[in-house]
Amino acid sequence: MAGLKAKISKRTVDAVAVPPEGKETWLWDTELKGFFLRVYPTGRKVYAVKCRAAGRQRIHTIGVHSDALTPDEAREQAEEALRRARKGEDPNAEKRAAREALTVAELINRYVTDGPATKPAKRDITWANDASNLNRHIRPLLGSKVANHVSKADAARAIRDIEQGKTAKDEKTKPRGRARITGGQGVARRTRITAAAMFSWGIEHGLTTANPFKGVKLSAAPVRERFLSRAEAGSLLDAIAELQAGRDISGAFADAIRLLLLTGARKTEILGLRWAEVDFDRQRLVLPPARTKAGGSTGERRIVLSPPALTILSDRRAAVEKARRTAAEAGAFAEPDFVFPASRGQGHAIGLRKTFARVCAKAKLSSVRVHDLRHSFASFAVADGASLFLIGKLLGHASARTTERYAHLSGDPLQDAAAMIGRRIMGGGEAPPAEGDRAAPVDHLAARR
Repeated sequence: MAGLKAKISKRTVDAVAVPPEGKETWLWDTELKGFFLRVYPTGRKVYAVKCRAAGRQRIHTIGVHSDALTPDEAREQAEEALRRARKGEDPNAEKRAAREALTVAELINRYVTDGPATKPAKRDITWANDASNLNRHIRPLLGSKVANHVSKADAARAIRDIEQGKTAKDEKTKPRGRARITGGQGVARRTRITAAAMFSWGIEHGLTTANPFKGVKLSAAPVRERFLSRAEAGSLLDAIAELQAGRDISGAFADAIRLLLLTGARKTEILGLRWAEVDFDRQRLVLPPARTKAGGSTGERRIVLSPPALTILSDRRAAVEKARRTAAEAGAFAEPDFVFPASRGQGHAIGLRKTFARVCAKAKLSSVRVHDLRHSFASFAVADGASLFLIGKLLGHASARTTERYAHLSGDPLQDAAAMIGRRIMGGGEAPPAEGDRAAPVDHLAARR
């Protein structure tokens, strides 16, 4: 190691020759004791200061020489480090803490591993979705950064990158499976919420000191208020019956869509339905808290079954009993756990969205999602005069504010109210029901059978 002495200035720093491979050159400042410039064979020049703190000799690295760190600025930081050392403080304490702090990748690991034990009300499927968002979007963008060093600008940039699709990819996950990871506003919005929750959890458990994602602003989520009129519901049921009769869709998916419309349940609540959760005597489904979104607040969820819904489940149960009797002699019958079992392997049926898209195409319905069947159930209840309290109970909402959106979801009851007021003001007679409100003439349960 070659040692030189001179006042450290821009001229002397620029004049220091690059040492040969395997060597270093240290340029000691002649005005501030302990302040020096470290020159590496690569040409990299680093400011540092040598001092004694807490009885130990230490070298405190200030930073790399650049336009952002001039010799005069480095000298000021060296003076501050020496003042701290004279007080017995370790000038490297902050940097050491930063090195020892969790990276974002490590925080993700801790959150998805230890978090479920601290949030027992949060469902397993929600934790799985959170882990997917963090691992597929936040980890590749911020994983290597120290969590406490992530700024709001870093967080905003990451969310913008997700929105623009920079983390999107198509990857193979299983021998026969693929994961198509997309970007967009919806993914960016969910990822921001998940990342903010993770950093809040880190603050609560002493792992982080701030939440950079909390203040990230996003454009307002588009309001999706698509629901079916009675005529559209009739067309949907007709399409299901025709496709099922032609064996173009499975009976399991056909009945699942019917039940979603008849119960207002969520897709996962119906597809994951087990026979043990069906109470035929009390005409209801009873789902444990872990199986429903608001289970942590409301406990088990009771879904009331109308006579048509009960008929669908009774027919499916009768089919199971018939299969048992047929296979009794062979002794090879395996009692299904799920009402809608998977066509292959264990578990429940998956892939309803594709079937639902075919049904909507057959019924000539556009812009309808599976979840819109739940909205439609609520809008029919509003149109028939059910109170928001009863609708909230039927849908299993934990908060009355969630139910309030259904007070204006359907245009039909609003039009009915406006028409009634108009008739009262103008003195007109009773108007005939609107075309969209006429009951569909088809017996859909009979068509189903």
